[in-house]
Amino acid sequence: MTLGLGPGGRTRRGQSPPGTPDGLAPRRTRPVLIWAFLGALCLALMLYLFVSWIAFGEAQSVPTGADPVSGTTQVWAAVFQIGGPIAAAIVLIHVVHRCVRERRLCLDAMIVIGTTTAWWHDPLINWLRPFVFYNATMVNFGSWSERIPGWISPNARFLPEPLLMIGLAYVWMTLGFGMLATRAMRAARARWPQLGVAATFGAGWSAVFVLELPLETLAVRTGLVAYPASIPELTLWAGHTYQVPLYGPALWSAVLTGIGALRFHLDERGFTLVERGIERVTVGARATTLLRILAVVGFIHVSAVLAYDLPINVAGLYAGPVDPYPTHLRTQQCGPGTPVGCPGPGVPIVMKDR
Repeated sequence: MTLGLGPGGRTRRGQSPPGTPDGLAPRRTRPVLIWAFLGALCLALMLYLFVSWIAFGEAQSVPTGADPVSGTTQVWAAVFQIGGPIAAAIVLIHVVHRCVRERRLCLDAMIVIGTTTAWWHDPLINWLRPFVFYNATMVNFGSWSERIPGWISPNARFLPEPLLMIGLAYVWMTLGFGMLATRAMRAARARWPQLGVAATFGAGWSAVFVLELPLETLAVRTGLVAYPASIPELTLWAGHTYQVPLYGPALWSAVLTGIGALRFHLDERGFTLVERGIERVTVGARATTLLRILAVVGFIHVSAVLAYDLPINVAGLYAGPVDPYPTHLRTQQCGPGTPVGCPGPGVPIVMKDR
């Protein structure tokens, strides 16, 4: 049979494309199902971690230890812990308003669901060895780290995950900076219509990084956050307790820009790249919405792990020397009083007891 191809290489009605047996429709992929499956796995793991962590009484505040916390640090801790809920509330108001205006669960609401539930893997950057310390003076209930399957670093339960500062940042920073990236990408594409995908992404990343680096630096210089396992050649103030690895904010900015790119690259129906194929899934309206949510959740979780958590763990293998950290930062994770040495040259990676 002679095949007649229409415009753009498409076959005329009733005819099969080249390489397809007559009478059989071409197989069309549904990426939404893959992303939704990944999202469901991530949510299931999150539920297991938090439920077991709380049920077994492991959610307990980590003490600051013997070293005093300066008054300046306590003031900045209050600023961040008050500012976090306010910023989160603003973002949530925006999301609710948009959902009401659109009369449906909007994309930004799906993103907030995805980013908020992604808090569970914040400690993953400490998987091999401590890369981040949080100041125990902030509101915390320790960490669920050691319940993550395959966890290696010992004493990770003593990481004081700051609920109001870091936990709520997964609400306001992720969407807020993602919206900034989207705006920057739109402006760049409007100025240069022929701009490619990578360059457009770079425009969004630049806008995010310009704000993320100073914010990260402020948190470190005020003693609220510390990065003990840093590559000296890629670090500001290397060797001091207030050192800032430049690749940390750079990689995190890429994750935030990925959220912006998700909002930027929409098809004519308003669907994101990870929702492709949803129109070919024959389920009800509620199930369709659930699949879309899970797809967005899967994208956010997977991109954060691949673009941030894994590279940071690899970089932590090349930690340079650094000044001793006070007890309110290193808590009981490593250093004096523990059997584990804090990251540095020649310090071995120790596995937690099984």
